[in-house]
Amino acid sequence: MKDIPTSPRIIEIRRNRRIRRIRLGVLFFLLFISIVGALAFFSNEKHIVIDKIVVEGTHIIDQDKVIKEINQDIGGRYLHLFARSNSFIYPHKKIYNNLILNFPRIESLSVSRDGLKTLKINITERVGSYLYCGVKIPEDKKNVGENCYFLNNDGLIFDKAPYFSGNVYFKYYMAIVDGSENPLGKQMTSIGHFHELVRFVDGVTSLGFKPTYLIVEQDGTHSLYLDHGVNDTAPRIIFKSENDLAVIFDNLSLAMKKSEFAGEINGKYNTLLYIDLRFKNKVLYKFQ
Repeated sequence: MKDIPTSPRIIEIRRNRRIRRIRLGVLFFLLFISIVGALAFFSNEKHIVIDKIVVEGTHIIDQDKVIKEINQDIGGRYLHLFARSNSFIYPHKKIYNNLILNFPRIESLSVSRDGLKTLKINITERVGSYLYCGVKIPEDKKNVGENCYFLNNDGLIFDKAPYFSGNVYFKYYMAIVDGSENPLGKQMTSIGHFHELVRFVDGVTSLGFKPTYLIVEQDGTHSLYLDHGVNDTAPRIIFKSENDLAVIFDNLSLAMKKSEFAGEINGKYNTLLYIDLRFKNKVLYKFQ
């Protein structure tokens, strides 16, 4: 097979096309560089750069720490070119995720612009209604209330609690679900079980008792301790993890409606040792 000679004109046309493509490529490259350079330059223009952060809704969370965290997120440049503080390209998702991660007390959060120079952060804090204080009560009674964490209404351990003396908050002592040594951010028990415990404690309160803390042993024994005087016994209500809390509460409620039982419990409360609800359809009790 013989090669077909190419005419000089065709060669010239092909050559010119290659030159045009190269020139267009260089032109587009220079245009792209110019546009990127211009955008990078104007991304730091003072009229569109965030220079004010407003934090609202905090009561316990330190606003200065929130602002410091946000300033770290909007500092510097993307690809060493575009200012992160530019109000059109600021890292909204990163700010949101980092605040949620670093401030566990935050229950809900919104991050939005207010104009072109102000970033508005609206925070709703979790309400700490209960305390998680570890697996067992410290042997040194002076340390009771130390090393406790706030629980939200679903049993989530969400923040370290300051020291509280007395019974300001109801306390739980138990091993948490995953057995982790660091409880922060963990679920103390399943949400459903926690709600059942809360309903039971609230029910006991409605009967005139004053529950102060709950201890859950490894064998599943639950001891709900009741308020008492300094020189009195530490009365408790005992039940097991396999007990149906609704049923055993009904048993206790029915017993308290009997004047003889209620009168003895109330009359000898200072010497009450326990009320035992571990046995089906029975309410056992003992005094000192």
